[in-house]
Amino acid sequence: MSQGFYIDNEYEITVLYIRGDTNMKTVDKQKKANISMNIKYLLEVEDKPRKKVCSDLGIKYTTFCDWVKGNTAPGYHILEKLGEYFNVEPWVFYEDVEVMKKERAKRLGKYAFGLSEGKLLDMEVIEKLNDEQIKELIANGFRFRHRSLEEYVELSGKPLQASTEIEWGKYVGREVW
Repeated sequence: MSQGFYIDNEYEITVLYIRGDTNMKTVDKQKKANISMNIKYLLEVEDKPRKKVCSDLGIKYTTFCDWVKGNTAPGYHILEKLGEYFNVEPWVFYEDVEVMKKERAKRLGKYAFGLSEGKLLDMEVIEKLNDEQIKELIANGFRFRHRSLEEYVELSGKPLQASTEIEWGKYVGREVW
């Protein structure tokens, strides 16, 4: 087996290769930077702390911080987990952050198009949108649907119970009903 170095001036990387080694993995500096910027972008728009993402996905916090800083890059299987978590395609992490923004906008557009007949969106969608996207949807005639009482009861798993009556005192005439 022979060893050698390969220098690519475009990305300023040095790769050590061993002929016959098919398991070698390298990611250039630009790809690391793109992955880092995209993770930072998703953390910001999803308003997710690093520790929450790490605990949800079972990733070591220090390793995740290295990815965010651009010191190292995760493997593709981890990008698949992150993509599923943030609802984006894993390949988008390798692209410029603007591509990430466009990809997220396309997904939102597909979702909105599917609901465009009634122009009614679930409230859960709001959590994944920024203010400008919400304003744009409202300007285009979309409305957000709140859960019904029955849905809240079903989600709680508890039976619906009437509250106890409270005596608030004598009517004075200034109450707003």
